[in-house]
Amino acid sequence: MFVELIELLRCPNAHEETPLVVSAERAVDRHLVQGTLGCLVCRAEFPITNGVADFGAAPPVMAERPDAESAMRLAAFLELNEMRRFAILCGRHASQADQVARIAQTPLVLVNAPDNAGDAAASIRVNHAMPFAAGAAHAAALDESVVAELAASIVAVVRPGGRVVGPMSMAPPTGVREIVRDDRMWVAEKIAAPVDPAPRLVTLKRA
Repeated sequence: MFVELIELLRCPNAHEETPLVVSAERAVDRHLVQGTLGCLVCRAEFPITNGVADFGAAPPVMAERPDAESAMRLAAFLELNEMRRFAILCGRHASQADQVARIAQTPLVLVNAPDNAGDAAASIRVNHAMPFAAGAAHAAALDESVVAELAASIVAVVRPGGRVVGPMSMAPPTGVREIVRDDRMWVAEKIAAPVDPAPRLVTLKRA
């Protein structure tokens, strides 16, 4: 995990959004390889082993053969032209990480990646909740292994207006608006939270 991402991490447990602190044991070129992430509120600890941060039991994931066409589709659908935020590749999509990195500028965070996944800014294992601040991610690609609770958490992490894509076997999660679909994937955009209207001013008159 790149050390630059640590300030964006939040405890995934059910309490107020809280930054995580890190105890680093081994780092290579600003990439944290071994260490522990901890929450000062609930005292939970999350190990980093061989560069992978473990935030919960991950579901089984089918690996996908790295493919230039699949990588190009992901990069295009997710609009990976942003360097200040990261993009999330879930499950089998993480198999395309190396191919996507060759054509896109956006750093990649792999979620529940199969064993053949390539290098990325971070690789994490999660169960139902993402350990990042709201709006921290540029975009996200969901796959069939993402359950509804995790999908909702991923949408919360994506910035308003950011792209979210998923397979035809999955309905777009709440909080996104579908833009287009083909025979394999749908493409959606995260809906910005509604802004409360300004309070109406009432002029009081003396009787």
